[in-house]
Amino acid sequence: MILLLLEVFALLAGCRKDKCDEPPKSARRTVIVYLGTDNNFRNEAAEKIEILRNNRNSNIDGNLLVYADAGEKPVLVHIYNTKRRGAIADTIETYSPENSANPAIFTRVLNKARTYCPAASYGLVVLSHATGWLPAGMSNPIGLKSVILDASTGETDNYMELSDFADAIPFKLDFIIFDACFMGAVEVCYELKDKADYIVASPAEVLSPGFVYSTMMQHLFAPEPDISTVAREFYEYYDNNRDFWWSRSATVSVVKTAGLETLATVVKDITQQNNIQDDLENIQTYGYGAQKIYFDLGDYLQKLAPENHSAIQTALDQCVIYKACTPYYYSDGTKTLQPINTFSGLSVYIPQTAYPEANEAYAELKWAKRMNN
Repeated sequence: MILLLLEVFALLAGCRKDKCDEPPKSARRTVIVYLGTDNNFRNEAAEKIEILRNNRNSNIDGNLLVYADAGEKPVLVHIYNTKRRGAIADTIETYSPENSANPAIFTRVLNKARTYCPAASYGLVVLSHATGWLPAGMSNPIGLKSVILDASTGETDNYMELSDFADAIPFKLDFIIFDACFMGAVEVCYELKDKADYIVASPAEVLSPGFVYSTMMQHLFAPEPDISTVAREFYEYYDNNRDFWWSRSATVSVVKTAGLETLATVVKDITQQNNIQDDLENIQTYGYGAQKIYFDLGDYLQKLAPENHSAIQTALDQCVIYKACTPYYYSDGTKTLQPINTFSGLSVYIPQTAYPEANEAYAELKWAKRMNN
């Protein structure tokens, strides 16, 4: 059904180049939206493309490319304005069935975007399932999907690990917006600090429909991308959402990656001098159900070294330039709302004997190596 919708949409909105205005090929900024939706998000691909097209303002100086894998034939769509027909969604590439969680596919899409729509700067939006830095397919915790999930290729390697995701980005980005769960982790941001100037993500789960695509692009194509407003509108949407008992649930932060080294120095100094392994229950978490994986970084540091409150807060403020949360977050693992008593904008993992596989994977992260070397 979703494939039919995409094909019909392309036929209605697209047009032959000799019958309509040519699209712009260079601009101030190119934004790539990567819809890794070949999973239970398939219905969202066509919806997101249409929302983006319907809200494409004619005064935007920029190019918008959308890669959508929602079935048998992934597509690359260029959404742009024409003088005679308004905003159109032009399918410029149609691919054979492929694994959108394959790093090579991800790299190909980004390189194609840069070649087809060269710009002075680039931004990326990623929509899919994710579990932050945790490796895919672990036996404990369960249900891990790493960065992107492709669930219908029949391949065993249908997840993209965080390190592979970072290595697959072929050029520096102004920003990465993760419309995906659990990506607001300090480990994620540190792994990507040389790939993007800013990262927008949630330390907890992201409920559907995710970010506010109807207004997102007008902020991202501003002369200086207004990513804090993108994050704020996401938060406000869910803070005002009373559709269900669980729907008022959101955490979000904007991380300036240039501040991560200072934060890392503070964290390393504190954690090497203190140990809190026996008191994990009292630290704010954003986990999937009862699993203690995603601890609040600020709360962790403050409980380790309350005497260093000022240094901790200063380091966090230099890195986390915007943050917001609802009073509770929804955990799909337990189907409950969990309270948020303190919120620093970033989660952190604390190695534990209960999760030997996670500990082994954590040790390979750039953040862990920075903490231990």
